[in-house]
Amino acid sequence: MTRLQIVSGGDSKYFELLDELACSIKALNLDTKINLTFLDGGLKEEQKKYFEKNSVQVLDPGWCSEIAEKRSRGRNFLKINVAKLHLDKIFPKADTILWVDGDTWFQTSKAIDYFVSVAAKNKLGIVSQSSRNNIDTIIYKNWFGRLVELRNILYKNAIRSNLPKNLINILKAKSTLNAGAYALKKDAPHWERFRYWQQRILKKGRVFTSDQLSMGLTIYHDSLPFEPLPDICNYFGKLRWNASINKFVDFYVPNDPISIIHLAAQDEIRENKNLEHKLLDMNDTTVSKKIRFQK
Repeated sequence: MTRLQIVSGGDSKYFELLDELACSIKALNLDTKINLTFLDGGLKEEQKKYFEKNSVQVLDPGWCSEIAEKRSRGRNFLKINVAKLHLDKIFPKADTILWVDGDTWFQTSKAIDYFVSVAAKNKLGIVSQSSRNNIDTIIYKNWFGRLVELRNILYKNAIRSNLPKNLINILKAKSTLNAGAYALKKDAPHWERFRYWQQRILKKGRVFTSDQLSMGLTIYHDSLPFEPLPDICNYFGKLRWNASINKFVDFYVPNDPISIIHLAAQDEIRENKNLEHKLLDMNDTTVSKKIRFQK
């Protein structure tokens, strides 16, 4: 395997989730050494020392953008959303960089294989939100009966960023490429375009969504190559439990084991690691399972 750098990050509220992420990677028992780094978006000193004691590098990326720092209003966790598009500069010795959000954990190593294989072709490896697990990717609003306004995520964020009409129109009905997990080679041309678009977006748009919108413009406007990966590489849909292999699997056939579980929008589960969630097993029988990684 090429020298792979896995990166995540967050603030002190994400400490338990980040610890579970690190433990889940360790539990994969991979043959090759994994370089894991957490970007510090507001971790406490004792939390940083804990990670470093457990062989996880902690690094303060700084703001990487003066505009973002001014617009953050003291919300240090937002520096992560900016730094995500500067990882080639932050990790110059890496061959391939894999970002995963702080509220993810690994159940299998399959996603690592897929991400690395796509990045090796100088493409952005990422999961599209248009899938059978996420049907409502385009929201719309009716005006006066027949008149319909599209409101997909990229389109809405482009409007909020006060981008020119021609750029906004490019993003109409386009699928969101979820920035919660993605991989790129360090020398891929995407990084510079990410940063170009992010600087434009930050002048008027939200810091929090600037990373995902920048990626969308790089792919849909600049036409840089990407390859959408299976949902199991960044899974935030309906879960199913397979007791025979003791794993969460894709809800639909062929019910592949999920590799990266993403707790996006699961606030209650993120706040309570012991909370049980009702889901279906392989026979469509309701069972209760804890969704967080169990150390």
